Amino acid sequence: MKFIPLLIGLIALNSLANSSVTWAQDKTLNLADSSVISHRGHKPLSGLKIVLNAGHGGTELGAAGATGLLAKDLNLQVTKLLQDELVRRGATVVMIREDDRDISLAERQKIIDQESPAIALTFHYRSLPDDGDAENTRGVSSYWYHPQAHSLAVLLHNRLVNDLGRPSYGLYWQNLALTRPYTAPSVLLELGFISNPDDFEQAINPQEQKKLVKTLAEGITEWFRSL
Repeated sequence: MKFIPLLIGLIALNSLANSSVTWAQDKTLNLADSSVISHRGHKPLSGLKIVLNAGHGGTELGAAGATGLLAKDLNLQVTKLLQDELVRRGATVVMIREDDRDISLAERQKIIDQESPAIALTFHYRSLPDDGDAENTRGVSSYWYHPQAHSLAVLLHNRLVNDLGRPSYGLYWQNLALTRPYTAPSVLLELGFISNPDDFEQAINPQEQKKLVKTLAEGITEWFRSL
């Protein structure tokens, strides 16, 4: 799949902003009442609903790492850990899938639209084809489409790169099924290449997983505080 570089996306940003109904312009914002927001205290995400989507599932296996671990299982593992971290911070978390099942892209979009969350995040691990340069291709990448998701994609991407020292594979404007919903800022994160030995080792390391979800939760918290 070809990805359109961020530069192209930024050129298209003005036309998108004019043609799309954006979350920021919608009077029925999916944020908590301002009085709730100002009294969150030690639970900074109280009153916020967040949708988490673990990519693949069921017959959609995703790629396999060196140990045979499938991307669909790794996606779910990390997403469940993030769910726990966000709940500890007071968020209401809706999981698009909590087990190994087939869910179509259209169904995932429908859940996001029905839930009307404050944000929707999709998580994937990716792989190169057999003839790719797996040894030298690694890093995280982030994808956004509607303008209201841009700042969230940038912040989370930079957190992963700067706080965790993960290589950057890029930040992209991309019309994907799970960046397309506009009822909430929707971002898709590719957390690494399981075809790369270093990325895969980090991906399955329990301590690195804890660091990853904490960094994501801190980034999400920072983003809401900036609104």
